[in-house]
Amino acid sequence: MMQTATANPIVRKIWWITLIVQSLIGFTNGMYLYTYGPYFYEKFGTAVEPGYAILLMTILLGLRQGILALLEVPTGALADTIGRVNVVIISWIARLVFFSSLAAIWFCTSVAAAFAWGVIASIAFALSYALFNGAFSAWCVETLKEKAPEVNYGWLSSRFFSYRAAAEIIGGLLAICLYLKGLPYWGFLIAALASFAGLNYVMGSMEETSSLSFLNIRQVQISAITRRIGEIIGKSVQVCKQTKVLFWLILSYGAFMFLLNLVGYLWPVYLKAKFGNLETFGRDWILIMITTQLLMVASSRFLAWLNGRWTKTGGVKAHLNGFRKIFFWFTLLSACSILLLSADTAFHFMDKYIFPLAVILLVMSFGFIGPAFETLVNAYIPAESAQYRSTIMSAGSMLRSFLILLFAIPSGGSSGETTPIGWAIPATMLLVACITANHFMRRKK
Repeated sequence: MMQTATANPIVRKIWWITLIVQSLIGFTNGMYLYTYGPYFYEKFGTAVEPGYAILLMTILLGLRQGILALLEVPTGALADTIGRVNVVIISWIARLVFFSSLAAIWFCTSVAAAFAWGVIASIAFALSYALFNGAFSAWCVETLKEKAPEVNYGWLSSRFFSYRAAAEIIGGLLAICLYLKGLPYWGFLIAALASFAGLNYVMGSMEETSSLSFLNIRQVQISAITRRIGEIIGKSVQVCKQTKVLFWLILSYGAFMFLLNLVGYLWPVYLKAKFGNLETFGRDWILIMITTQLLMVASSRFLAWLNGRWTKTGGVKAHLNGFRKIFFWFTLLSACSILLLSADTAFHFMDKYIFPLAVILLVMSFGFIGPAFETLVNAYIPAESAQYRSTIMSAGSMLRSFLILLFAIPSGGSSGETTPIGWAIPATMLLVACITANHFMRRKK
C-alpha cells in the first residue's frame, strides 16, 4: 500500500510534510526528554535538599500540565476556528521560546532565578504542545479526506510515529552526550535552532483545507473568535457525551499519557539515585534510551505492516478491530508492568532488571498506542462533527494534563530512590480506564 499511496503526487506531498514536521518534533523532543529531569534535579539539588529538589520539579511539572489542562481544548477549538495551519505556526514559535528558556537556566546563579526560568519554560511548553496537539493531526485527517479519500489515516499515523521515534533517538543521544560532558544548554540551543527551522518550513509548505470554513483572523474581532471557540467547545462536549466510546477512549489515552510523561520525567532520576555512579550511569542511561526508542520505531513499523494487512484482507472493519485490540492489550500491559515495578520498589521481591524492562515496555507501547488512538478516535468522530475534530482530539491531552495537575506530587514520590512507588497511582487509573474503554469499543462495533 505504501508504494500505491505515494505514487499519488498529492499523497506524496502530504507524506513529506508530515514526515519532516514529525521528525523535527521527534528530534527536539529527544533534545529535552531524557535530560530535562536530571537537568532540573542537578540545578536544584546542588542548592537544596534532594526531597525539596523533587518537590520543585513536580511543582514545575504540575504547573506545566495545569496550564495544558486549561489550554488543550480551547486551543483545539481555536484551530477549528481560525484554521489548523495558523495554530501550528504559533505552536512552533512557542516551542522556540521553550528551548531558549531551558538554555537560560544553566546560567542562573540562584535557585529562585532557575525556578523563574523554569516557570517561563513550562508556560511556553504548554502553549507549544497544546497548540500543536490535535491541530496538526486534524489537518492531516482533513487533507487526506479532501484530496485522497482512498488513503486511511492509519496508513499515515503508523508511519510518522516510527520516523518521529527514530529522530528522537538521534536527539536523545546527542542531548545525553552533551549533558555528560557538562554542556546540556548546547542541546537546548540546538533544539531552539531546529524549532526555528520547523517554523519556517510549516509557514512555507502547509496549506489550509478548503472543505471547512474558518474565520479570517485579519478581518474579525477577537470577541467573534472567542464566541466561536465557545460554541465549538460546547458542541464538542455534546459529541463526547453522546458517544460514550469516545469518552472512555479519550480517558484511557489521557491516563496512559499521564503515566508515560511521569515515568519519562523521573526514570533517569531514579536510575541515577538507585544504580548510578560515574562509571555506569551514562552507559545505562544511553542504553535504556536507545533500546526504548528502537523498540518504539519497530512497534510503529510493525503496526504499519499490520494495518496494510488488515485493510487488504478485511477492509475498514478488520482495520478498526485490529487497532482496538492493539490499543487495549498494550495499555493493559503498560499498566501492569508499572504496577509490578512499584510493588518491587516497595517490597524488594524481584531482581533489579524489572526497572529497565518496565520502562522499556512502557515507552515501546507508545509506538502502538499513539497511532492506534489517533486512528480510533478519528473513526468514532461522526462525519457531521468534522469541524470539531481538533477540539475532540485535544481532549485526551487535556485529561492527561488534569491528571498530572492533580496527582503529580503524590505520584512523584518522596525521593529519587522511591519515586516508582508513586507511579502506581497513574498505572491503576490506566488499568481501570482501558478495561472500560475496551468494553464500549466491543459494543460499538
